Amino acid sequence: MDFMNILKSFENFIFEVVGWLYFYPRTMWLALFRPGEMMAYADDELDDLPAAQYESTISPPLFLLITIVLATWASDSISGPDDPATTPALLLNWKNSLLLTASVYSVYPLVLAIALLRQQKREIDRRALRPPFYSQCFVAAPFALANALAISMLVLENRNATIGGATVFFAALIWYFVLQTRWFSGQLGVSTLRACWIAGAAIGAGFIITGAILVAIFN
Repeated sequence: MDFMNILKSFENFIFEVVGWLYFYPRTMWLALFRPGEMMAYADDELDDLPAAQYESTISPPLFLLITIVLATWASDSISGPDDPATTPALLLNWKNSLLLTASVYSVYPLVLAIALLRQQKREIDRRALRPPFYSQCFVAAPFALANALAISMLVLENRNATIGGATVFFAALIWYFVLQTRWFSGQLGVSTLRACWIAGAAIGAGFIITGAILVAIFN
């Protein structure tokens, strides 16, 4: 019986992983071109039973994690592996490096979700935090991917690569800022100007926190 359960678990695992070949590109396409709908979808799906959640996409945290793995691979392909002479020994292990990258880019969904709850004057607990955090994970993934590609081009110290990296970074930042402004405006029922201020402050806080983490690690 135990052996059959193991086979069944393996069967489900294989189906899930192979399914990513379809559902991951679909989720990325929707997150890029229908981000508002995806953020609302992430919130709505949490009301379903766990087995029925995110049947047509990848769950938001998993989507963000897969994107970070792909972003790390793409970044290494462009800029090459980390230089042992300038990289902390802790990060020479790919697992630690991936964990750091995942932690850094997860800060943004967390900060933005907390900002929403504070504006709504709601108590911040796990139950209240989950819906906005899941919504933010869907759009944090394209933002993380663009940032990783931009940074990998900037470190090449080539004029064309620098221009390309800066273009990608600012385009992603503008996309992210506009999206967050619309999200806060819709969720809070405030003016666009007020939503701009809230979004800018939250994204800025995310940059400060992630910058402090990187400074502490790289010294």
